[in-house]
Amino acid sequence: MSKVFKVMHMLGLLFVGIGACLYLLTDVSNEISGMMLVASLIGVGLLIMAPYPVALVIESAQKQQTNENTKSDEKTK
Repeated sequence: MSKVFKVMHMLGLLFVGIGACLYLLTDVSNEISGMMLVASLIGVGLLIMAPYPVALVIESAQKQQTNENTKSDEKTK
């Protein structure tokens, strides 16, 4: 499942990068439709990127919990 979030994160980075390039390097953002395109790309990119750090924290917590369980099992032996 982490691979799915990683792919989504990379896709989000791509969207944010494209939106930033359109905003900074072209005149697309001077028109209303261009403003909507740039804002949508950046916004959707940030939304797509958001779950990946949460998934990393959850995985880390689960690994830490299993490590503590194995250490406590070793102490009782």
